[in-house]
Amino acid sequence: MIPVHITFQRVQTWLFNVPRLRAMVGANTLIGEALREDLPQLARQTGQGWTLSTAEGTYAAADPHDPLAAHDDPAQDAREGILARDGGHFEAVFASGAEAFADAAESLLQAKAPGLRFQISINKEARIKSSAQVSTDLPVLAPCEWTGNGLASAIITQGKDGHSVSLDVQQRHEAAQRSVRGTAKDLASLLSNVTRLKDLERPEDLGRLVSNGYMALIHADGNGVGSAAGTDPVGRASFHHRNRVLLRQALHKAIEEHCPEHGRAPLIPLMLGGDDLMLVCQAELALPFMCTLCKALDGLQANAGNGFKLTLGIGVIIAKHTVPIHHLHNVVGQLVDSAKQRYRSIPEGQTKYSVIDWGVHSTSWIGDLGDDRQHDWVRGTGKELRLLSQRPVIVNGDEFDSLEGLLKGAEKLKGAPRSQLRFLVEQLPRGRALAELAFAELSAGARKALNDLGITEPWQAGQSDAPRHTPLLDLVELAEIQRLGRTVRAEPTTTQETLA
Repeated sequence: MIPVHITFQRVQTWLFNVPRLRAMVGANTLIGEALREDLPQLARQTGQGWTLSTAEGTYAAADPHDPLAAHDDPAQDAREGILARDGGHFEAVFASGAEAFADAAESLLQAKAPGLRFQISINKEARIKSSAQVSTDLPVLAPCEWTGNGLASAIITQGKDGHSVSLDVQQRHEAAQRSVRGTAKDLASLLSNVTRLKDLERPEDLGRLVSNGYMALIHADGNGVGSAAGTDPVGRASFHHRNRVLLRQALHKAIEEHCPEHGRAPLIPLMLGGDDLMLVCQAELALPFMCTLCKALDGLQANAGNGFKLTLGIGVIIAKHTVPIHHLHNVVGQLVDSAKQRYRSIPEGQTKYSVIDWGVHSTSWIGDLGDDRQHDWVRGTGKELRLLSQRPVIVNGDEFDSLEGLLKGAEKLKGAPRSQLRFLVEQLPRGRALAELAFAELSAGARKALNDLGITEPWQAGQSDAPRHTPLLDLVELAEIQRLGRTVRAEPTTTQETLA
């Protein structure tokens, strides 16, 4: 048997090459269909110079609890010689003709997903051929209206308007239309079709998704998956199948809980593969949605014993929908890295949790996460060191060291005087004394709201030699997210964080 392995590279970069909502949905559809449908169909063809071989070993069967059980049966795939077709990887074993299949697969991917980088390996040896492609567009005369690159070679209709776009953009837009109609075969589209999203209006652009307000870009990725997968091919396949089924079950529950039965969809999945998830949604939905998803993920594994527990490292960036999406993608990547770093700091032997980091921004300039937070959130030195935020935090819990606990606290602050709480937060970075003075001068109503949450002073002592910290910035920021973009004074004054 000769294995052929195809790995998609820089998928998210390709996804955001055309920064329009429908184009991003279509890009994911093209990748998903190429991976799950087109490459397997190509491999199964006969009389083309190659022949598949049945894989050795006993692979996992479809999980009856999987929302997409009919579309994910590793045992059936293995009998046909297909070992992987998810998570950016396609692998099949051939009795003969591996080189011929690799040539055909390269041509197929160049046609189905122009510009996407990929690598093909035969028997674990990478082919030297480059996956770079020449554009099928004519020399530029009138540029594409959506990207500014390539010739405006086709007309697409969105809303009441026609747009002159390149052939690449047209291909993505047509794939998005299949997703909306329910005929697309990528995982995100398939899952949407078995949730409330199926019957909801799918917004055509980000402005309509969020009613010209603030949006959230969410990226979640499994923690420690690569190192826990093992080396046995059959074991790895079962491991990855288990994880993607768990994520789909949890995502299904979160969508059902947070989406209405009628009207416009408040969220759009952009990518779903293996233990990897990316979606856009209305700002106020993002953090509660991820709490629900992670709680469902924990519940599904409550009786899993001491085996691997799937948790997520999550980044959420909340910003005006007009901020360039590639800027948001850059920041959300930093936030995911921050969350994963916190996860890796959990001592061995302790319970593992999903970890989340988020940011709320109102301008289009985006800086370095670490530098900005060091500047905005760290005050004092030595024994007077103070932290204005504890982010990143675990997702689920009851205390202020978790997102769920902070959201519950923010909900109880809704009736408190907003201006006083914002003023208090503005004093936090200006010195310990000023913050304590502002706290002492709060009105009875504001003080009671905080006291009811167990907050009787602005700063809390850390354990052992840990610096002092405060939940106030995070609590007030979360309470304000509901109001973003709804009033003239829409920009949050509750946070000193200026990542953007």
